[in-house]
Amino acid sequence: MKYILLLALLFTATTSYAQDQEYRIGDYYEGYIVNNDGERVRGYIQHLDESERYEKVIFKEDRKAKKSKFKPKNIKGYKVAGVEYRSCNFKAVIMRDTKFLAVGKDGCMEMMSWRKYNYEDRAWEGEIVLRVNGEAVSAQTFVMGFAKRMSALVKDNKELYNKVKNKQKGYRLLSLEKIVDEYNEQCEG
Repeated sequence: MKYILLLALLFTATTSYAQDQEYRIGDYYEGYIVNNDGERVRGYIQHLDESERYEKVIFKEDRKAKKSKFKPKNIKGYKVAGVEYRSCNFKAVIMRDTKFLAVGKDGCMEMMSWRKYNYEDRAWEGEIVLRVNGEAVSAQTFVMGFAKRMSALVKDNKELYNKVKNKQKGYRLLSLEKIVDEYNEQCEG
């Protein structure tokens, strides 16, 4: 479990910290939403704090327009403050969840993330989600049985599938980003 948290924190900490240094929470910035038809609508998006930006987006078509609030089930995604967020329904450890996730890697396999505050530990926790062929799963589900679960995600790439399934050096949990990059370099689509 510690390895997943470490990976997630490394993946999201830099983006989130840098983003909040340049942009003020509550202010509106140029950006866009992507509606369910795939149409990009430019406008102004309120920069929300870390605890809210994965749950909703507040949008205005122009600075004087009435604001609209969207949840992940209402739109495909949005972009503000240099970060793109996509709506994603994913399998978590216990159940399914739907959130706006920050896009880290794009391609045939998307690598996205979100962060939440753990009040018990008084610390931020990051979570990585992988999505391929419409199936999305939290990397936290890989803690037990990484080779089996990850190889199932990359099964259409036989060479990579065998490397992960056979637990070849460099194709284990701590090499998750490398595996995603290799999959995306060789995928068709």
